Amino acid sequence: MSKSKQKEPMGSKAKTYWAIGIVVAILVIALLAWNAWSSRGNKDAVAATVGDQEFTVAEVSYYYAAISNNFAQQAQQYAMYGMDMGYDTSLSASEQFYNEEEGVTYADYFLDSALQELQRVSILSSEAEAAGYTLSEEGQASFDENMNYLKMYSVQGNMSEESYLKALYGSYMTMDLFQDILTQSILADEYAKVKSQEFTYSQSDLDAYYAENADALDSYEYRYCYINYQVEEKTDEEGNPIEATDEEIAAAMEVAGQNADAMIAEVRSGTEFNVAAAKYVDETSAESYSGDLEYNHKEDVLGSTVSSSLSADVSAWVMAAGRTAGEITSIELEDTGYCVVQFLGRDKGSNSYQTASYRNILVLAETDENEDGSAALPTDAQLTEARDQANAILVNWNEGEATADSFAALASQNSDDEATKENGGLNEDVNRDTLSAALSDWLFERGRQPGEAAVIEYTDDTGNVVGYEVIFVESFGEVRWQYQAANALRAEDYNAWYAEIQEAYPAELTDAAQEIPSL
Repeated sequence: MSKSKQKEPMGSKAKTYWAIGIVVAILVIALLAWNAWSSRGNKDAVAATVGDQEFTVAEVSYYYAAISNNFAQQAQQYAMYGMDMGYDTSLSASEQFYNEEEGVTYADYFLDSALQELQRVSILSSEAEAAGYTLSEEGQASFDENMNYLKMYSVQGNMSEESYLKALYGSYMTMDLFQDILTQSILADEYAKVKSQEFTYSQSDLDAYYAENADALDSYEYRYCYINYQVEEKTDEEGNPIEATDEEIAAAMEVAGQNADAMIAEVRSGTEFNVAAAKYVDETSAESYSGDLEYNHKEDVLGSTVSSSLSADVSAWVMAAGRTAGEITSIELEDTGYCVVQFLGRDKGSNSYQTASYRNILVLAETDENEDGSAALPTDAQLTEARDQANAILVNWNEGEATADSFAALASQNSDDEATKENGGLNEDVNRDTLSAALSDWLFERGRQPGEAAVIEYTDDTGNVVGYEVIFVESFGEVRWQYQAANALRAEDYNAWYAEIQEAYPAELTDAAQEIPSL
């Protein structure tokens, strides 16, 4: 038995750069799109200009291939789930339209996107150099990580690193050119963040922004469920499904509306929302609302998230001024059914935080091996043992000094988290949006205070529980609405700065670039 190597604990502090995705995408796309590239044309011909800089066919081809590869990867992922995003990977980009009405092919779109990204990297790296800004240690670590990925994937592909690059980015690509572009990309991303942080705001600035954007910045609590219309499934003599008529759908919608009204009446008479919902939603959804589950009970949700996660009519109702706690209604969803939604509260979230610093002690469950040598998921008994170990660590901490330092000492001795155990399990200034649901729900629960500790489940990337974490709250960062307001203002100011500086770096493709899609 052994402890399986799982993902790094969610919330570990890390930086991600645009360039990293280019290399990581290699694993999924393999040699799908670019292994047919030949060396026709002139790799040193000027394909684009940005300001007074000239870029060769080889350089522009890199950006074109990176964007096209990532687009193909998304199309493949959609196809895995039976969805069509409108891009056919069996055809060339020149053979299909991105916008047929305007005559824009995917090749045109990829070239334009490549020029925009080339312009962005050129502008930001040039401005960084002019300001005397050089790659940070983290930036260099990101570069090294990319090169390690390249080495790993090339070995898996049974070819040299340069051959692998040529398979992805065309036969003009060399190791030196790839490293140069990668360095410039990481430098550009770093400088964008540095420049963005130069924009700072007073409390009066934040208050003024809040006054104009309270709906988006306030936090909401609500429940909802969907009561979909249901029509009898019919088939013809050959077993083919028969589509429901407009009259049948209208009748089914009327029944769904009646069920929504009946559910609302039950809730108003004192029945718990999820109990009533379980009676009226379809059989597939009923189990989610049964028992003590709080399915679709949303707490501390920003207005901007409410707007993006619910239909326009439903979110508008939840966020309407003057709404009182406990109000409930049903909203018709065309050709679907009804959404029953209950408003539970709205506030400014003055005690709700966007970031937190915490310490963790990870206890991974022991696992057996599958026949192929891979780690099996832990059994119930193995999970129980891991939970008992985590609880014992928490008891040990509580019975001792119960301080941050004593927790750090236990983390160094007991944690399976190799990324944080050497610094006492510390995760600093972690954004709530980067955390697992279990950790975010506990860490940012209303009323949570620094110094509190608990044991929570730890899951792998697919949601399987593979161990437990002892979590200690070190401190909280910015109040959530202030963080969001500052980010919004910063984005506006950064975009204005970039738009102004962009005028000094006009970008244009040359005739030589038009050959890139067919290389």
